[in-house]
Amino acid sequence: MLENHGDRFKQKSFSPKEIIYCDGKSNPSIHYAGRFAAKEAVKKCFYSSGLTNQIAFSDIEILPKDNGAPVVSSILNYKYDQLIVSISHESEYAVAMAMLVV
Repeated sequence: MLENHGDRFKQKSFSPKEIIYCDGKSNPSIHYAGRFAAKEAVKKCFYSSGLTNQIAFSDIEILPKDNGAPVVSSILNYKYDQLIVSISHESEYAVAMAMLVV
């Protein structure tokens, strides 16, 4: 997606803070892939919980804590107790998972 759509893809899928974070890494594409996978996981949590049946990638912001752990910023006006994400990447591959407690 980055190769084919570059900035358009970034602007549509990521917040300005996420773009700064990913672009600042030595291998930005793997960090974008990890964030994108995490956003997919978060969307699936929201869909399966029944909180909504539509949410945009741009509504989900995932930034690192001081220790590097990913944290999801509050998402619109949805009420939930906790939202946890994990992102892993190695070489060309990225995976993520999310857990939503309502």
